[in-house]
Amino acid sequence: MQFLPTMRRCLLSGLLLLTLSLAASAQTRSWWTLSELETAEKGKFKELLTKRKVYVNVSFSDARPNSPVNSAERNDVTQAVHQAISSQKDLQMVTYPEAAEFAVLVRASMAQGRGDRGPNFSLLLEPEAEVAIDVSVVVPGSKQADGPRPRIVWEASSPNAQIEPAAAARFTVDGFLWELKKLREKK
Repeated sequence: MQFLPTMRRCLLSGLLLLTLSLAASAQTRSWWTLSELETAEKGKFKELLTKRKVYVNVSFSDARPNSPVNSAERNDVTQAVHQAISSQKDLQMVTYPEAAEFAVLVRASMAQGRGDRGPNFSLLLEPEAEVAIDVSVVVPGSKQADGPRPRIVWEASSPNAQIEPAAAARFTVDGFLWELKKLREKK
């Protein structure tokens, strides 16, 4: 009979830990992150008109078979994005997202192509390598009980950029910066 109360305490402890961990994870939503599980709000590009402080988050993955984790490639992508943004004198990159007014999220990845698309135009990449690039610009959105929701004000994506990841990231971020410059010149 001693077994049932012990079992009940273990179950209650387990449920309590699960509840606390779910509550903690629900409260960690940040306006500068995008999750595939939630839908982000759609904003307007004009929201960036007066914003100057930018947080940059770059991620890189390589899903090709037998491909080692390539930190040099990831560093090249990060450096290319940082160079593009730092070339804009009216923008200030901040280290902490809490200090930012908007965020530029860059996701670059390499994968083994299936041959259904044309070859890439790079001498440095394997002929069947495909480089995907996703760039999203977000601002803080509406406040929810579990934290602010991200609001996307600009995005661009290419499933096969056909060039190296660093060049693809730089090209896409430069496109965003060009549009931002045109918006501010109109003002």
